[in-house]
Amino acid sequence: MDAVSRRQTLAMLGLGAALPMLAACQPDGDSGPGQSSTPEESEDASSPGDPEGVVASRTVVTEGGSIEVAILPVVRADNRCVLTLDLVATSLPEGGDAVPARRFSGDATLAGRPVVMEDWAAVRLVDPEGARIRLPASAQNGSLASRASVAFQEVPETGARLQLVYAAPETGIEQLGLLLPGWYVPGIPVIDGEVPQVPPPPDAEPLEAAEMLGMAEVIPVLPLEGYTRQLDGGVGVIESVEKVEIQLAGDVLFDSSSAELRPEAGEILDAAAANIAGYEEGAVDIVGHTDDVGPSAENLSLSQARAESVARALSTRIDPSLYALKKHGLGESSPVAPNTSDANRQLNRRVTLTLTSQKIQQTEVDASGDVPPFDDGILGDGTEADAREGFEREDGGVSYRITAPSMLRVDGLLVLTVTAQRSGGPADAAQTQPVDLGAGVYSYRGENTGYSSTFAGFAPRLLLGSTAIYPLDYLLGDSAIEGSMEWRNATDTATSDRAADGDILQFTALYRDQPGVASLIVEQPSVLGTVPFRLNDVVVEDA
Repeated sequence: MDAVSRRQTLAMLGLGAALPMLAACQPDGDSGPGQSSTPEESEDASSPGDPEGVVASRTVVTEGGSIEVAILPVVRADNRCVLTLDLVATSLPEGGDAVPARRFSGDATLAGRPVVMEDWAAVRLVDPEGARIRLPASAQNGSLASRASVAFQEVPETGARLQLVYAAPETGIEQLGLLLPGWYVPGIPVIDGEVPQVPPPPDAEPLEAAEMLGMAEVIPVLPLEGYTRQLDGGVGVIESVEKVEIQLAGDVLFDSSSAELRPEAGEILDAAAANIAGYEEGAVDIVGHTDDVGPSAENLSLSQARAESVARALSTRIDPSLYALKKHGLGESSPVAPNTSDANRQLNRRVTLTLTSQKIQQTEVDASGDVPPFDDGILGDGTEADAREGFEREDGGVSYRITAPSMLRVDGLLVLTVTAQRSGGPADAAQTQPVDLGAGVYSYRGENTGYSSTFAGFAPRLLLGSTAIYPLDYLLGDSAIEGSMEWRNATDTATSDRAADGDILQFTALYRDQPGVASLIVEQPSVLGTVPFRLNDVVVEDA
């Protein structure tokens, strides 16, 4: 189908307003599955005040095809807002008549159930300045408040229009960022105006904008948290607007079965106090934890004694009149990992400090220390490489070159994009041989994170000296597993995808900015369920 026939078809669907941008980004002819396709990024000259004007366009390569996504402004509708996307398949998978949009799926609400992947729910709005993420609104049963001009989650060459409802941003917020599969798109304008129309799918009744907005009962606006961890066994820090949590490794602080601080614990406690001092005054909850070795009553007493020792030491490093110190022990009752190995039990022996406060400055990440050696995994199949050169990952005769040429500093965030370009293999391998950059089974938040450890999405960590920086994440809610919570990352929800020969897949993740840092290491560490990799010297560029 050429560009003219695509325009005619979209116009019949009522999507003609998106055409100037789409036409500008289309090649003269179709890009077949065997042709090289680089994901495209472009901005539109349309007025940002026009609800039907395209403000940006991105190409999402997925499932052996590609989808051009034209982004319209976010339109306010009282305490809600509506995002409109016009999508068109610009190349099709071998033997297919549409491009599946599975990578657009996600979970915006748990609805009292285990993980439920909803069509299009991976499309999320980001407020970087307020450190908030907006998930698509839904009904109480978890079905999204949305409408689309197609009946199924697939995009044909004839095009489709999609609309999703979100919580409206506060007065004064005139732009939001947008998370799409493989892309973070900054600067999407928020305007007042009429919500654009969406034609119904064939043989379906029209759904008016007011009805769609009325479906929105659960409208999540969630704080984004950042997490850093010193890999030499010292301090881990979780940051959000509301609180900061600091995890201290128990084996660094204490000898076995002892509550007396070791001489070398002073440096660790100095670092913890410096982190706390970067925040407004508040209450510091000091909690001791143990593994499950020994009687539980003794473990409980030991954890309480260790919390008291840390509290006494902190009281000489921070002003207790500003930071009220509360201490107690939980013994073995709250592990972060199963007590099934020496390494896991070591993780469970810890002291956590949680400051409930309002963040007033960003604590600098400690860039000192040596980068830990790369662990190529239990099977020895991991790869370490220069970021620009990348490395080959092959399966079933299909090879993908994995690279991360640069990271972008934008909106106070670091935006990582890892690319995977396919080369070789039979044409139908696009349907059978994906590349997988999965995050593995266990979440850094520990054992009590419900299903989120399985559905972590694309979530590599950044290394700066001996400090690891993890993707921004958010608390989705209570898990269906009793006593557990569900966390999600501000990253691609999918870790694997397929491409046609020569095409380039993209996977993206958001991190808090590291001012002044010129380069970082990107690493998927060796954990259960992953093939580890490390990309060195990823250049940080200003957008």
